Amino acid sequence: VPTGIKFFNWIGTMWKGQLTFETPMLFSVGFIVTFLLGGLSGVLLASPPLDFHVTDSYFVIAHFHYVLFGTIVFATYAGIYFWFPKMTGRLLDERLGKVHFWLTFIGFHTTFLVQHWLGDEGMPRRYADYLPSDGFTTLNIISTIGAFILGLSTLPFLWNIFKSWRYGEPVMVDDPWGYGNSLEWATSCPPPRHNFTELPRIRSERPAFELHYPHMVERMRREAHVGRAHGPEDGDVTRLDEAEVRT
Repeated sequence: VPTGIKFFNWIGTMWKGQLTFETPMLFSVGFIVTFLLGGLSGVLLASPPLDFHVTDSYFVIAHFHYVLFGTIVFATYAGIYFWFPKMTGRLLDERLGKVHFWLTFIGFHTTFLVQHWLGDEGMPRRYADYLPSDGFTTLNIISTIGAFILGLSTLPFLWNIFKSWRYGEPVMVDDPWGYGNSLEWATSCPPPRHNFTELPRIRSERPAFELHYPHMVERMRREAHVGRAHGPEDGDVTRLDEAEVRT
């Protein structure tokens, strides 16, 4: 139930939003997909008849890596790409970032997705070897190829970090993404030692967004309090014009 609530929260946040798929967003979506698959395999392991069949097999290995390794790695990369300009004052290369994402995504799922099938076919974990007659060879070769792809995916990431830190495009604005909500996007990139030259005005849970779009402040406040409106004038909320968002 808690995981289901989190998924509805994440999907509801993106629903009907004007999404742009820069590298941080790609890794965020990759995190959601990986965590969803790991959660579904956990539901299968909670079924006693199926768990009796696949316990202590490679199915458990695959589930473990989907829930822990995959989700942590994708979420961590999303955070690095998102906050790198705030920490260093330079943007990471988007082309290298997308190459990094697709190599990581393809390599991870190629490595661990087939391990569900290996476990279902009866391959036990913690075994150093198996017989050719067991029929595990083909899927293990596919998993090994995926592991090499996953390992190679770190090379464009490391090169991107090195190249961008030294020669990357300097960030000239407080929020290079243009839609930050929290206070770190209300100061320079990187921030000064004292954090803020002047204290920002905090009037809602999205102070940086209000700072970037002051003409939308009143509209957002009315939309946020529509459920508590007492008069027809306060509760009359019109659809936000797309042109207003883009200005």
